[in-house]
Amino acid sequence: MSILEIASNEIGTEEIHDNKTKYGKWYGMDGNPWCAMFVSWVYAQAGLSKSIAASTAKGFASCDAGLKWFAKKGKLVPVGEAQEGDIVFFQFDTDAQPDHVGIVISNNKILKNFTCIEGNTSPNNKGSQSNGGGVYKKKRAYATVMA
Repeated sequence: MSILEIASNEIGTEEIHDNKTKYGKWYGMDGNPWCAMFVSWVYAQAGLSKSIAASTAKGFASCDAGLKWFAKKGKLVPVGEAQEGDIVFFQFDTDAQPDHVGIVISNNKILKNFTCIEGNTSPNNKGSQSNGGGVYKKKRAYATVMA
């Protein structure tokens, strides 16, 4: 299965309580924020862990570690060039740290937004976008993209 098929099949999955998920359990860090572990899990199911092995052979559990690794490896692309299956890091506040990560489904260059599948977010824009408790399809403006 492709990255997008695997991620799409997870839409609607919610954490049990306090960040407890199958993604955190698989990664070995259950009970922690899990957006990066969700991305790592999806890539692992597609047999692509080596391409995102920022922190461990399984991938990365921290947005900061993932972003730094991708930057060091020269794997960052301009926002407008992101493609299906690419990983995107988001910035929702004013600090210098990435807040969240997801997988690009589509890139609308005209409207300057992405449609993504993300873990540990809220199903609408009312709850936490970076620690919301479920896997959902989201539309994000380029302005929220860090890398």
